[in-house]
Amino acid sequence: MKKWKRTILQAVMALALLAHPLTACPAEAAEPAAARLDEDGYLYYMDYGKDYYSPEVMDAMRKIGFIDPGCSVFFTHNPDGEPITCRNYDYPHYVSQEDRTLTGLSIVLHCKPEGKYESIAVADAVWCGEYDPLLQRGGPDLEGFDPKVLDILPYQCMDGINEKGLYVSIQRVDIKEGDQPARFPAGSSMLLRHMLDDCANVEEAVRKTETGILLPEDWQNCHVMVSDAAGRSVVIESRNSVVSVIPADVCTNFYLASDDMEDSYRDGVLREEAVKMTDENQVSSDHYGYGHGYHRFVIIESQLERCQDAAKEERYTVMPESLALALLQTAAQNPFTDASGISMTQYSAIYNNERKTVEIWPFQNYSKSFTFDVTGKQIPAA
Repeated sequence: MKKWKRTILQAVMALALLAHPLTACPAEAAEPAAARLDEDGYLYYMDYGKDYYSPEVMDAMRKIGFIDPGCSVFFTHNPDGEPITCRNYDYPHYVSQEDRTLTGLSIVLHCKPEGKYESIAVADAVWCGEYDPLLQRGGPDLEGFDPKVLDILPYQCMDGINEKGLYVSIQRVDIKEGDQPARFPAGSSMLLRHMLDDCANVEEAVRKTETGILLPEDWQNCHVMVSDAAGRSVVIESRNSVVSVIPADVCTNFYLASDDMEDSYRDGVLREEAVKMTDENQVSSDHYGYGHGYHRFVIIESQLERCQDAAKEERYTVMPESLALALLQTAAQNPFTDASGISMTQYSAIYNNERKTVEIWPFQNYSKSFTFDVTGKQIPAA
């Protein structure tokens, strides 16, 4: 494990040298402060004012380990014709290695770096220091919380949208035996940040993977869902250093560009488990078709098929935000079953690509949401 972490740190140091400098704000900018949004302390807001391309922030990045987002995301349109991108962010954080109580700390993050696009995103702050006892539910309100621990927060965003209506999110893909693992597991979150800062649409986001800021082998433990205000959505993934761009409106946690069916041997016979849930003796199988996330993919895909506009030649789906939220709830993961591997939906969010807004429901509390536009302004509930 220590050797693996040293490899990551070396990769981060190399990436830091590739990052181009810019001045996002005066050097004397105040420490960022996180303001609580929900009563339970799972969700906060922060207006990030530092230069996160600075050597200081990049140096702090060298201390991180990895990110491991599960997640489900889908793209559709509301009845007004506005493109919306809907997202569950899944990961089971715990209070400590000894205390397995589920916790979390999500921060709605507003960024406006000089010379870059303004954005609103949602970050998993726990990844700034997974076992920091103050990086958990209610932590920023506790005595001793040091806001400097959030300096790398722009690189811990799991999804976001910028002023041009470009949405970006990252979802884990399971690395198969024989595949190359990611050289820099947090590289996918850095790629997300560069896309939000520099890209206006899907085409530019695809080209961003060719700039050399991050190499394909740096981020191939995750794939990237991008959508834009023009109504285009694709998944970008790297497998064994080969980048593929797949037109798609659903994404979970298995490769879309290649046959990723779970192959396994039983009694010396090779079986390809697609949607077969039992073996020849009707014994239940733990494999879910195309791997991790297949059952969630089927849930979402089947509903999108039901909402497809048959009058249009190209695939075009429509659903009200209320139905989109219900679909996110259906696909949410909870700690009460291990049928899909124990996980936890930290938050659900609906992004409007045209209005450049995000509405978020923290920690599976669907009784109240919080909405922000791309300038960081909170929008009152209707």
